[in-house]
Amino acid sequence: MKTVRIREILGLLMMIAIIGCSDDNDDLEPWQLEVDELKAATAKYVNVDVATAEGFFDASGFVPNMGHHYILPERIDETFELSKPEILLYVPNANGVMEIVAVEYAVPIEDLDNPGLPPEGFTGKDDVWEINPNLKQWQLHVWIYTENPEGIFTAHNPAIGEGN
Repeated sequence: MKTVRIREILGLLMMIAIIGCSDDNDDLEPWQLEVDELKAATAKYVNVDVATAEGFFDASGFVPNMGHHYILPERIDETFELSKPEILLYVPNANGVMEIVAVEYAVPIEDLDNPGLPPEGFTGKDDVWEINPNLKQWQLHVWIYTENPEGIFTAHNPAIGEGN
């Protein structure tokens, strides 16, 4: 069996384990199911070495209440793709090892004076897209690996702290 096939099988098993096959999902909102799908799609990035091997790099250093922003520039386009966030957020643990805490979507804005509506993201109205005028982007944070007491789609997470 080829390594690629083994990875596909492991990925499928991981997705089944995360999303589950029980009736528990019947009680979830559509956006919650999409968050589960996102977590399954990004599970491989728990290991920062996998992310860097794919081309993600630390573009920000540590940002208070967010972490390090590892960006994959070729993903930044006008399209929201649920399983392909443009940015992964990491925070170093006590041993200095980077641990993933969230993902972030980035969609360019051509005209900041007329940005139009936020991108179509998660189902419903719970996701909170914000404009980053410095980068001319719509941005959406999703705290799927570290709980955010202010909400899963809130940009800043007080649980991350001020410095590392």
